[in-house]
Amino acid sequence: MTSSSLDPVRLAEALLFQSSGPVSRTMLARALGEEVEIAQIVSEVSRRTKGLGFELVAVGDGWMFRTAPDLAKPLRAVLEKPPERLPRAVLEVLLLIAARQPVTRPEIESFRDAVLPQKTLTLLQEKGLIRSVGRKPIPGQPQLWTTTETFLVTYGLRSLSELDPLLEGLRGPL
Repeated sequence: MTSSSLDPVRLAEALLFQSSGPVSRTMLARALGEEVEIAQIVSEVSRRTKGLGFELVAVGDGWMFRTAPDLAKPLRAVLEKPPERLPRAVLEVLLLIAARQPVTRPEIESFRDAVLPQKTLTLLQEKGLIRSVGRKPIPGQPQLWTTTETFLVTYGLRSLSELDPLLEGLRGPL
């Protein structure tokens, strides 16, 4: 049976269900065929999941199934240990990276007016929330840091623009 003879909505649902992260438009087109209208398929999947225990949400440049918001807390109490909370200083650094990316460690230290321990960047990198995207072409060539898709998924964001009101004071010249 070829993908063209399958119900594209069911195939999209299966792909979204099986995926461990967001499913991009490109992935959906590859699975469903280029001739399928992706926006209509996504809309239908979203309609079908409305009112269920999970829903389709836009995350980063794709979509994924997430637990319905009203059920997340009771399920979390049963299924998993509470997520490790990042210390306030680490969250501050993460938000600075999100606001100013790509940004170097010296730039973060300048903004915070405090030394940035390497362990902070290492922790954020180990959690997959930030990544190095090269080096800035200045003396010393410090690493440039940006947030990752894992950052968006972890905090339930479609894009960094959703953080704009929060990050407004963190942007601007160093």
